[in-house]
Amino acid sequence: MSIKVEVWGGSKQVSLLVDDSDLAQKDKGVQQNVLATLDVFNNDLIVFQTNNYETKHFTNVTDEVREVTSFAKYDFEFYKEYVDEIQMQYLGVVVNLDDLDINRFNDEWLAEVTALVSYKNKMKVRDMKGFEDISYKTIRTYKMKYDEKSKKWLIADLEGVKADGSESDDWENKTELKNENSPVMKWTRKKDESNMFLGRGNHFLGFNKEEEMDETE
Repeated sequence: MSIKVEVWGGSKQVSLLVDDSDLAQKDKGVQQNVLATLDVFNNDLIVFQTNNYETKHFTNVTDEVREVTSFAKYDFEFYKEYVDEIQMQYLGVVVNLDDLDINRFNDEWLAEVTALVSYKNKMKVRDMKGFEDISYKTIRTYKMKYDEKSKKWLIADLEGVKADGSESDDWENKTELKNENSPVMKWTRKKDESNMFLGRGNHFLGFNKEEEMDETE
């Protein structure tokens, strides 16, 4: 049976008949919108981390994700006296297209995809010379849902494990979104006042080089 849906995202909203989830999954426009969603999130993450962990800097997450991440700021109470400066840059992502899944369940469009994400980060510990390299790569699995109200895909959940960067070599069907010229986001201590929070035990924030969104300490 055919289902009338919209082509999600983009400036032009076009209705069409979709016979099944397989057709939606093969649609290049739908794929591009899903990839754009994870790319935006990856960049929003470091904006969030370098701006007081204020969740308003996430532009495409569900309320549940926003609530979970809001607790990260409290972890910095254990670290703020020891950090002078942090610099973060999102370098890009390699997406495993063979792992892309788009389907309709309980009247909701859902998407899931796995990608190799790279960040170039460094941190200066207070009263120490030079910076410590805290760059990392992670295999991140994104779960999304299409929001009918805002007409766009939202990050609904994610998890990740540390990576060495070679994992994508074995992916036969992949695409790369490079972001090497992206701005370096920076937090700098102002006297005894901090305006950024680092995640102590929340792997979702990336400093442990492993991620798990629903794990906080």
